[in-house]
Amino acid sequence: MIVTLHLHTLLQLPSPNGLIRRMEVELPPGATLQELLTRQGIIVDSENFLLVVNSRNVEPDQVLNDGDDVDLIPAISGGSSH
Repeated sequence: MIVTLHLHTLLQLPSPNGLIRRMEVELPPGATLQELLTRQGIIVDSENFLLVVNSRNVEPDQVLNDGDDVDLIPAISGGSSH
């Protein structure tokens, strides 16, 4: 199966042609989001990142399906208020 992985902000990968923001990844049937992250060498803490599959927040144990859109989005924290 093939899923599309969208990398946001600091997760974008540098390449000779610029930043990689999107990639298609082949996975075995029944693979989880955590397996996708591990295969790509991406370490994310689900408390500091939004894990989104098909526009829905999910946990790392989410089972993926062929054609899924996966977004990894760093959580945004506000500045300090004085």
